[in-house]
Amino acid sequence: MSKSGIFLKTTLLGIILLGYNTTLFAQDEEVFKAKKNSFKFSPTAFFASTFALSYERYLSQSLSMQLTGGIMAASKDAFSNEYSYYNAGSNTTVYLDNVKNNAAGGLVDFSFRFFFLKSKSVMSGLYAGPYGRYCKNKFEITQMSKIGLIQPVEYKYQIESYEGGVLFGWQWVAGNAFVMDIYVGGGLKISQNTAPASYDSNDRGFLILESQDYTGITPKGGLRVGFVF
Repeated sequence: MSKSGIFLKTTLLGIILLGYNTTLFAQDEEVFKAKKNSFKFSPTAFFASTFALSYERYLSQSLSMQLTGGIMAASKDAFSNEYSYYNAGSNTTVYLDNVKNNAAGGLVDFSFRFFFLKSKSVMSGLYAGPYGRYCKNKFEITQMSKIGLIQPVEYKYQIESYEGGVLFGWQWVAGNAFVMDIYVGGGLKISQNTAPASYDSNDRGFLILESQDYTGITPKGGLRVGFVF
């Protein structure tokens, strides 16, 4: 057999193998792009005693929507161990080592995402889009009275807030199974606080949670991890 014949057969075989591999790759691409849903949770929300779970759905034309729900719950001692005060009415010393401060609430967050500079998955790449959030937290805080007799006073109030703005982020789908979402942004926040005037805001029971009662420009940022399906 001539060298030219061997060369032609080798070239033809290479083209066939290349075409076969390209077909498999294209099929893998279609499978890879077929997953248009994801569930994610936010480890960074734990700093605010909140468990947040997100569901994202790819719609079309590089557009997806995401819905997030969160539950907040926290409890801590209102006073240090062996804290006490003298009750003049009963002429006794009262110890407050079992008094608890409690907080509970939740949030709903909705956003749209427009993907650009995408990678293989329809749900990965750089993105930007608007978001809106509603949050309501209730507090039961015990403080020592600063007026009149020195005695513990329990305050029950709530912080309700509305928020809207824009987020920018990067989402990466690994192995067509796991997803990581990093985002930053910000917007405008409006809060309503029902705490009475006698409540001492400088002696907060939950510093991070109660500090959310401001109105104005608010920054956002965080991390979500989960899976696609």
